[in-house]
Order: sequence, then C-alpha cells, then structure tokens
Amino acid sequence: MDESKKAGMLRYRWIIFSVLLVAYFFVYFHRTSTSVIGPVMIESIGLPISMLALLSSVYFYTYLAMQLPSGFLSDRFGPRRSSAIFLTLAAGGAFLTSVGDTFAVLAIGKAMIACGMAVVYIPLMKVLAVWFRKNEFASLAGVVIAVGNVGALGAAAPLMMLMDTMDWRTIFLLLGIVTLFLAFLCLVLIRDHPSQMGFPSIEEIESEETGVPITESSAAKVPIFQGLKTAFCGGRKFWMPTLAYFIVYGSIMIYQGLWIKVYFENSYSFVLSAAWLVTMVAIGKIISSATLGILTDKVGFSKKTVMIVGNIGFLAVWGVIWLYSGQGDYWTWMFVNFMFGLFGGFMTLSFGQVKEWFPLSISGTVVAGMNMFLFGGAAIMQSLSYFMIKDKSLQEFQTLWMIMFICVIFACIFTSLSIEKKKERGLEERGV
Repeated sequence: MDESKKAGMLRYRWIIFSVLLVAYFFVYFHRTSTSVIGPVMIESIGLPISMLALLSSVYFYTYLAMQLPSGFLSDRFGPRRSSAIFLTLAAGGAFLTSVGDTFAVLAIGKAMIACGMAVVYIPLMKVLAVWFRKNEFASLAGVVIAVGNVGALGAAAPLMMLMDTMDWRTIFLLLGIVTLFLAFLCLVLIRDHPSQMGFPSIEEIESEETGVPITESSAAKVPIFQGLKTAFCGGRKFWMPTLAYFIVYGSIMIYQGLWIKVYFENSYSFVLSAAWLVTMVAIGKIISSATLGILTDKVGFSKKTVMIVGNIGFLAVWGVIWLYSGQGDYWTWMFVNFMFGLFGGFMTLSFGQVKEWFPLSISGTVVAGMNMFLFGGAAIMQSLSYFMIKDKSLQEFQTLWMIMFICVIFACIFTSLSIEKKKERGLEERGV
C-alpha cells in the first residue's frame, strides 16, 4: 500500500468530518430552539401557547418522514450531493421563517428546515462508516452527538441573550445565510469514498493493520428496501435498542426540546432565567456523549451494560422531576437538569451497537430505520402534549412528567433485552 496515499486519506477524512460536524451543530440548534424562541414567535402572531407543541412537532414529523429518503440518498447518491442539496433547502426554510406572519408560513418554514436538516446526520454516519475504522465509530458518533448538544446549548441561554440584541426574524435570516454557506462547503469539500481521491479504502487499511481479510466493501450499494428488510428482520438486535431510544428521545424532546422553559417560568418564581436550566441539560448531554464512546471503543466497556446503567439513572431523574414538581430551589434544579442531560445521552451508544450487526453497504439505511422511530417518538409525544398542556398549570405538568416516568420504565426493559455483538477473536487478540 502506498503510505503517502494512506496518510492522505487519514488526513483528509477529518476535513469531511468537520464540515458535516458543523452542520450538525445547527441540526440540534433548530431542533431544541423552539423551547426558547418558539413562545416569542407564537405570541408575536397572536396565537395561544398550546400551538407551540404543534409548531415543534412539525419539525419532528417532517424529520421522521425524511429518514428513509435520507438513508436512500446517503447509500445510493453519497453524502456530498445529498447534504449540499438539502442544506440549501434548510436555508430556504430559515429565510421563509424570517418573513412569516401566520402559523401556516411558520409551519412550512419549519418543515423545510427539518427536511433539509434531516439529511445531515445519516450522511455523517455514512462518512464515519466509509472513512473511519470500525473501532473509531462509537467514539466519533459520541463526538457528533456532543457537538449537536453544543448546538442545543447555543439554543438555550446564548440564544436568549442574542434575542436581547435582535428580533427572532433577524436571527432566522442569519441562520439561513450560515446554512447556505455550509451547503457550499459540502459541495466543494466532501467526497463520498476515498477511491474518488485515489486513496485506499478504510477496509484495505484495516486489513493491512490487523491482518484480517476484507469481507465487505464500503463502496457496495444495496437497494433501500432490501436494506430495510435486513434491518427490520434483525429481531432483538435491531428492535430492542430502537424501541428504547424511541421512548428515551421522545421524553427528552418533551422536556428539553419543548416545555422545560415554559414549565419553570410558570411553576416557579426564580430570579435567574430558566434558559440556564435548559443550558444545564445540554451540558450534561455533551459530557456523556463525548465520553461514552471512548469508554466502549477504547476501554472496552459493554455498550449494552452502559446503556442499561444510563437508562436506570435517567428513570431516577424523571422520578425526581415528577415527584418534586413545584418544589426545590434554583440550584437544585440546575443539578437535576444536568443529570437529566447526562443520563439522557447514554442511548447514543445504541447506533454503534446496532450498526455492528449489519453490512457497511446498508449502514445509512440502518441508521435511517432507527431514526424513523427516534423522531417518531419525539413527534408523537410532543403532539400528545398539545392536548395535555392548556393552562400551563403545575398539575398539567405533573401528569405529563408521570407519563414520561412510566414510559422510561419500558425503555429500561427494552435495553436489557437487546443483543450486543461480541468482538471478533482476531480483533481482540490484536487489541483492536
């Protein structure tokens, strides 16, 4: 193998990864910003606060609908064209939102943003599968989620401070400009496979490093429905982690992505801004997402065991949120929200656990299949909350928190029933 080409491949992949990583920052920013900027948008056009849940759910229903197309685009046409085109669409949605003066226009803008942003994560996972070693996947997937949660952090207190200097329409105008620039970078810098630049493939590099023969090609293409059939027939390997994350992520988006700020502003009389409580959730998720992949990839901890521990902790935090509703001081809730984010990040390992069971050729489709349920959970739970939160009363929120607690019990059960793939013997002997 030409060592200079190998070194070039191992360097250039970080450029591709970085461009899509920055784009993913804005995926999470848009996803969670509704809890901070949404009430202002809704009030500015004279609508009741209950419409906030519908506006937010538009994002998740659209994101859900785009998962199969996103997986198809990533596997068949590559991350470069798919991410560039759809980030351009997201930029158009931000521009439309900036001039919207009715709920219909805001909803269409939200849907366009969601449609575009939906084609970032799966191309990014495809890049990880094609350009990076298998034992790097979980660590880098954790970095991806951590950076996404930096976007969620930016959509909390920093966004609130930005709203003190400019109105929400100007903010969306700026978001559109930045997103359009990112689309341009994707088109110019991203390449779908190392072979397009004359580099060796990652499986060739791994084979040379480990001595294990190549068994599959990262350049192979499989029809989307064939890939989905393979994933959906995966039994407990696919369904148990997917259903667990359906519940966990849905409950996170009910709390962090929608009602947390409204809840604390209406149920408590804190002097300090509730936006900082939202920020603590993001900080907790950043820490767990960035470190858990390292523990499983480098230290060798079981992904399944780590997720079970995390979900039990997540259940305990939901118990505190439910049973101590309306009680406690500001600093206690700062800590509780940090722990909510910390334990809420453990399920990110499910992508790595599930991906290991399936061929590289359908990695994008497998992630898309998981994401269908992930964002389905968020969309369904947020929509149901529309019928529960009418007067923003403490009793309404207590009932909602209780339902989330019960749901997470099932997530713990599903995670314990999942199946984790053991390392191949040859790789274990080489310390890979």
